[in-house]
Amino acid sequence: MVKAVFSAQYSVFRRNVLLVCSTLTLQLGALSAKDFGTQGTTYVIEEEDPIQLILQKLKHMEDSGELEKHNFELQKKTKSSIERPKPVEGITRATETRVFYYDPSYRVPEDLKDHFGQIFAKKGTIINPLETIGLAHELVFIDSDDEDQKAWVIDKARHEPIKIILVKGAPLSLSEELKEPVYFDQSGVLTKKFGIKHVPAVVTQSELQLRMEEIKLEVKK
Repeated sequence: MVKAVFSAQYSVFRRNVLLVCSTLTLQLGALSAKDFGTQGTTYVIEEEDPIQLILQKLKHMEDSGELEKHNFELQKKTKSSIERPKPVEGITRATETRVFYYDPSYRVPEDLKDHFGQIFAKKGTIINPLETIGLAHELVFIDSDDEDQKAWVIDKARHEPIKIILVKGAPLSLSEELKEPVYFDQSGVLTKKFGIKHVPAVVTQSELQLRMEEIKLEVKK
């Protein structure tokens, strides 16, 4: 009996709430649609073309000579960064000879498919790049600002084919001197991957691993 009374009262309450909500909705709708007329003077809002603003700015910079100065500074910075890139941080001259190895194997994270949709490497497969592509030349990492390292690598390059990679110094200058390409380990990508901390360092292939050797140079007196 109590349950029946409660259900009836709840139905009446629910109907009243819906009625109030409907009434408010209609009233708000009427208010939002009301026209209050025009108040004060109206103006057309015109947005200036951003392209024109940029062209005007460039014209002003050109007339004042600021653009030419800016271009000169940009060229100077670009040339400087090419001729002498930012040195790799944390690399020092070797004070002892150290040999260690790097395994380039990696596990395939997901199925690899060719352009026909055929799977050529399943997820979880271990792949070693050295199984198909060998290291053709020794990789030699040096600091060419160190005269001992520079003299050592120049002598080494005259007797065997190597790839010279700088961690500090001027690659273009050394390239002109040797008449062969000289590379730079930008941001230390290779030295970090291989775990090289000291130079000169020589990287060679040893079966399916890479052999790292950080070399303590014997200074000639």
